[in-house]
Amino acid sequence: MLTHPLSLVRSLLLLTALLPTLAWSQELRFTTLDIGQGDSAVLIAPGGCVALFDGGPTGSGATIKAYLKSLGVTNIDMAFVSHMHADHMGGIDEVDVGTDAVSIDAVYDHGGTYNSASYDDYVSHFSGRRHTVYRGQTFSLCGQVTLTVLATNGNGISSTDENTKSVTVKVTYGEFDALVGGDLTSSPDIESTLLNDVGELDLYKVHHHGSRSSSGNPFLDATLPTVSFISVGRDNTYGHPTQECLDRLTARNSDIWMTEDPATNAELGHIQLSSSTGDTFMVTQGTRSVSYLSKGSDSRPPSAPGAPVALAISPREIELSWNASTDNMGVAGYRVLRSSTSGTNPPVMTITTNGFVDQGLSPGTTYWYRITAVDAAGNVSSPVGVSARTPSLGITLTSPNGGESWTAGSTRAITWTTQSVSNVKLEYTLNNGGTWSVIASSVAASTGSYTWTVPGSASTAARVRVTDVSGTASDMSDGTFTITVPTSSTAVIINEMLANEPGSSTAGEFVELVNVGSSPVDISGWVLSDAASARHTFAAGTVLGAGKAIVVFGGATGIPAGTSNAVAASTGTLSLNNTTDTVTVKTSSGTTIDSFSYTSALASQDGVSMNRNPDASATGTFVLHTSLSALSASPGVRVNGSAF
Repeated sequence: MLTHPLSLVRSLLLLTALLPTLAWSQELRFTTLDIGQGDSAVLIAPGGCVALFDGGPTGSGATIKAYLKSLGVTNIDMAFVSHMHADHMGGIDEVDVGTDAVSIDAVYDHGGTYNSASYDDYVSHFSGRRHTVYRGQTFSLCGQVTLTVLATNGNGISSTDENTKSVTVKVTYGEFDALVGGDLTSSPDIESTLLNDVGELDLYKVHHHGSRSSSGNPFLDATLPTVSFISVGRDNTYGHPTQECLDRLTARNSDIWMTEDPATNAELGHIQLSSSTGDTFMVTQGTRSVSYLSKGSDSRPPSAPGAPVALAISPREIELSWNASTDNMGVAGYRVLRSSTSGTNPPVMTITTNGFVDQGLSPGTTYWYRITAVDAAGNVSSPVGVSARTPSLGITLTSPNGGESWTAGSTRAITWTTQSVSNVKLEYTLNNGGTWSVIASSVAASTGSYTWTVPGSASTAARVRVTDVSGTASDMSDGTFTITVPTSSTAVIINEMLANEPGSSTAGEFVELVNVGSSPVDISGWVLSDAASARHTFAAGTVLGAGKAIVVFGGATGIPAGTSNAVAASTGTLSLNNTTDTVTVKTSSGTTIDSFSYTSALASQDGVSMNRNPDASATGTFVLHTSLSALSASPGVRVNGSAF
């Protein structure tokens, strides 16, 4: 805490001359530090009191101290450790040691214990200074900035995932509000337990480095952050920040700042926010500076959008337009809510223009829209309403229409009826519309039928789509149908998977394959994938003996010593999620050999794998490994540790 008795006035004057950017320069500072793939942020009150949020991974202490020393900070009043993962707390004890130490008066965390070297160092170093926080607890920095704990230990939601226990703190300075929450999750949905307390935010310190399992829609709808800071490493193997998270933030018109950019392999540097009064704030990173208005400093809403018009331009599209709103501080965007009843649903999107085309609608349906304008401070105008009905389709697909079971490689008839359509395009999907492949680009609509050779990949979520070549009408199977692949002599199964690696090294993730047949199988060119993309291709000459196992690890460093039947993923990662994911094994020609979709019930415990029960049984169901033996996992060996 940088406050001094009056007897030190002369020393202060001298120090001020030497350090013109001292922390007590009468403004709030919040800085997200660039420490690679980890998390650390510094909050300094106008009066000079200092709070540290997390300490980054081991080795980050020097970076944190260098930044604090550059501001003249020599003492931290309080430090909050969000949770016990090493990338958040590994470097915090380093700040408090050495000849260049910045002393820390007290540390606050969610309590309990954790099994890691970083945790042991942390507990040992801060003995006597460690405190457990509780929900609703408040702190003050220099009597100017209020810190309120909104979440800790999952807010009553039970989970073994350390991320869910993250300590989450709201920072308030006048009209300025910020939220810092470590790796808080939306799956399990701890974020929604904050909704009654958090309110709209000026700054959102993005949870979990921008992962897809955080920053959920309900949370963002409640907070509508003006700016979002993401602490992320440019070379991380997690895929952070995910496009899903970025899209959700962009949909709320939040201005995104990142410490590093994996897409461009760039280190962007510390993100520094400053505010003199709390009514406005400025964000600076390198040579870029942007000024913002705090949400609480303007209470006047924009005028309502004028003269809304809704025009159905196809059976699945309605074009909306309206006259622009006006506002004393400027209109930031518009929220459009849509319903096919007289009520309303969550926003279709938040946009900056006064019109857009709403797509993916149902033919022959009336839609009601409610449009409001939003200003830079988050004030919302009175709504205006408009409705339109989409025309009925000119095409009806009659087969396959859902529920069929077709054999891969067989010939089947796709049939349809049309009204006033000349030519149609035929497509199919194996993942319920996730991706589409063309069967025929143009077929005379009048034929009403097309003979199709069913593709060779198994699927339980196949559909067919028939579209007017001009793009004005379309129809697809009302439900999914099944494609089955004839049983072959190959008997390779997915037997064991570890999605939640011990500690924070994803190299320890693995997938174990077992040949439960009586003959060796050449698996050269076979591909192992998760739900997102291919992760490993087996090298030429790879043969899996009868009754034998082979294990694919996320990285070479994750392979336990002495494990001879293991390889590292050819892409350098498996990227298995700790919540939900699908693991699939296919031959080089694309035929699915085995696939399994799991949930957090099998993936939420650090270091505990999921295993077939019975072990190495093609018909066995997956259970937690700890329910089968005392071992938490058994890559390359049987569940009891014996050799295959």
